[in-house]
Amino acid sequence: MTRRMKFRAAAAIGLAAITGGSAAYAMLQNDASASLRSSGQAGEQADGYMGVVGSASADIRAQVEAVNIKRRAYYTDLAAKRGAKIEEVAAATACEIFASRVGPGQYYRLPGGSWTKREGNAPVPKPSYCG
Repeated sequence: MTRRMKFRAAAAIGLAAITGGSAAYAMLQNDASASLRSSGQAGEQADGYMGVVGSASADIRAQVEAVNIKRRAYYTDLAAKRGAKIEEVAAATACEIFASRVGPGQYYRLPGGSWTKREGNAPVPKPSYCG
């Protein structure tokens, strides 16, 4: 199985787990990520973690770090259960986040790219591995 096929399989497993209504998915939905995205001071990244957009206060940085710690724990747990790599689960989650949670006026960053603000209802482009 090629690396790309393995990644797609892990992505499918991750997305199935995420959209299955699990308690972990609810935890990801209820964390501070929504308010951080709305503030314009943080955005979603293609690696499944949040990042700080521009220069932000220490408080915003701490909030982003707290979200990422929760996400890392979730990704680690799911990867162990599914026999996948943490990075694969995180990237698969990023595909879902890009598709469903980055709203108009909010920021996202594709692999190797800079921060981009979503304009209007235009869809957020997804990394090639999202399928």
